[in-house]
Amino acid sequence: MKKNQPGILHSIDGRMSPDIQAAFHIYSSHWRKVNSYWRYPEHTHPSFEINVVLQGSQHMVVNGRDYVQKSGDILFIRPGVPHSSLGAEDAGDMTYYCLHFDIDDLVLRRALMTLDAVSLGGGTPEMETIRAALDTLIASAILAADTDPKRSRMQTLRATLGLFTALCGWALAETADDPRRSRSDASENTLALANTIEGLLQEAVFNAAATGSRGGGIETIAARLGYSPNHCNRVFQQVFGMSPRQYLSDLIIRHAKLLLLDNSLSVETIALRLGYRDVSHFSKQFKRWTGQPPMGFRRLTAEQDTGKD
Repeated sequence: MKKNQPGILHSIDGRMSPDIQAAFHIYSSHWRKVNSYWRYPEHTHPSFEINVVLQGSQHMVVNGRDYVQKSGDILFIRPGVPHSSLGAEDAGDMTYYCLHFDIDDLVLRRALMTLDAVSLGGGTPEMETIRAALDTLIASAILAADTDPKRSRMQTLRATLGLFTALCGWALAETADDPRRSRSDASENTLALANTIEGLLQEAVFNAAATGSRGGGIETIAARLGYSPNHCNRVFQQVFGMSPRQYLSDLIIRHAKLLLLDNSLSVETIALRLGYRDVSHFSKQFKRWTGQPPMGFRRLTAEQDTGKD
């Protein structure tokens, strides 16, 4: 670091915190009361799931193992893990709350992928924090129809941030003895390769503005590293629970949304900064990913900022 930079001259000591830019997504969250005939067949999700019973009991099967949830019991299900509900365990009514979530920060995602726990309990401070965040989310879901939509959204956002804070606390507590702990099926070489791929995906997005092209597809990265694309896809999926293509798409979406908040930038300029030479291609991709065109997203954001309904 050059000592003639502003703020550095005459400094005695200092530390820089890492830059943080992460996106999270909570979806299909719902509160539901069911009767004794209700069932849900075996299925999987590409994201994480949290399921908590609020009243009665539920018989769940997760990855071939049986779990009986009593009131207050929480199940944590990792991406790709098959699970089903055999309904209420005591042949009565049952009430539960379920949410699916995703996070594109690969450090937290990797930490959550290493946690093999399904049934969360024990009364630890971390579990109590997770439950408190879930209680707030549940309350916002139940009361959403009876409150101002914008206020309800802010309450849900606060609860969402609380949940991710709680999940970070849980991951930190579980890995306190060995911060580099990894699942037995992921070797050091596998982890190193997955981390290298992740770095090159980040590099591809950040360098797009300078080069005019991302050039960071998994085929290009695999050739650069001397592996087959299939091997790179498999390694990345194993370690992070998502494909390189999905991660790259998430990065582009996040950057696109941030750039669209700057009204001084045209959609054409944003497309070029993200490595798209054809603005129509970028617009089609953005709509496919988010359900609305870039200018639609910009207008919606502006209306929310000005308080329009």
